Amino acid sequence: MSKIISVFGATGAQGGSVVRALLKDGKFKVRALARDPNSDASKKLKAEGCEVVKCDVVDSKQDIEAAIKGSYGVFLVTAFWHYFEKEKEYGNKVADACFDAGVEHLVFSGLSPCKKISNGRIDVPHFDLKAEIEDHIRELSKKKPQFISSFVYVPFYMQNLGTLFKVDKSADGNSYTISLPADPSSKIPLDIGDVDDVGPLASGIFNEPSKYSGVVVPYAGSSLSGDEIAKSISKATGKQVNYNYIPTKVFATFGFPGAVEIANMFDFYNEFGAFYSLDTSLASKITKLTTLDKYLEKNPITLN
Repeated sequence: MSKIISVFGATGAQGGSVVRALLKDGKFKVRALARDPNSDASKKLKAEGCEVVKCDVVDSKQDIEAAIKGSYGVFLVTAFWHYFEKEKEYGNKVADACFDAGVEHLVFSGLSPCKKISNGRIDVPHFDLKAEIEDHIRELSKKKPQFISSFVYVPFYMQNLGTLFKVDKSADGNSYTISLPADPSSKIPLDIGDVDDVGPLASGIFNEPSKYSGVVVPYAGSSLSGDEIAKSISKATGKQVNYNYIPTKVFATFGFPGAVEIANMFDFYNEFGAFYSLDTSLASKITKLTTLDKYLEKNPITLN
């Protein structure tokens, strides 16, 4: 009988990628945890071969334990932009539920501890709260070594290019501009990755629990300067795209929700990179990572 892996956020970007990769791998039964098991996305997962169970990180610990009961493994991604300061509380609760329910392998989607690395200078809650959840998970693994924990760190999503960070027509009408707070004077390129690569990485980690026990696997399909990103978009679209650097102090004044948070994130990227002091070679040994050029081939940006 195949072991069960339960996936939080199964209808979202990271969780959905993990579900698809596990189904393709075929070595595990997949239990998709969803807020609404009757949504169209949930019905699609069921049609693809998943067991779909109602469960969310906001549920009680007892309800979460019931939803993941019998699971060998759990993939957990927490959503700061939905829950904000509650992210740590919910993430720790799910980890505790996994521990008490007898889960053997928890794979958590984490991020670098910006405050710790910058000696308190750079505050990026959607990174630091995940880092605190990771610390809690590691403490649980110390209490019970047979509770294996592993960690995937995501980079800046390629999906953000052309969406959150749009490609705009320049004033001359003959060229385009991509604007980012990635400092051209930094010696550290911007790590970027396709969110769909999370799934194959998680699948590979679940298949080798001992090898990845306590290990952080960061990934980036490309590491590029702002100019290099613009050149890749130019190549893919056949249009002239130039890079426009927005200083983080300016970006922080834009006023939309999350502007300060994103500006601080880029302060961290510009000074330390996404994966400070981590072994960035691990991911490419698990799966073939998607480069920006390849991503743009599959997901073209239309410029009018």
